[in-house]
Amino acid sequence: MSLIVILIAVSILIFIAVMYLMLNVIVDRAAFGISLVKIFGYRMKEIRRVYPYFIANTAMGMNLHIEWFLYGAVILGIVAVYLVISGVLTGKIKRIVPAEVLKNRE
Repeated sequence: MSLIVILIAVSILIFIAVMYLMLNVIVDRAAFGISLVKIFGYRMKEIRRVYPYFIANTAMGMNLHIEWFLYGAVILGIVAVYLVISGVLTGKIKRIVPAEVLKNRE
């Protein structure tokens, strides 16, 4: 039983790390566009509303059978992790300066 608990805990940590890294890469790649949006005068509330569309095309799936009541717990856990990581990366979006547009991109 302890091995199962350890495997579940490690898999949750790996899931959190992968989700953070994936969202971080998306924000890094969108830094130029975000700085353009800031130059055009959009507020942080408007940028935050557009942020989920950056990951809308991420497709994933799995074939797994669990009890019906655990689906809600899994979904709530994933949403909670996403909201925490999104909050952390929103701070990163706030730190992107409009001068990013002026940098030479090759």
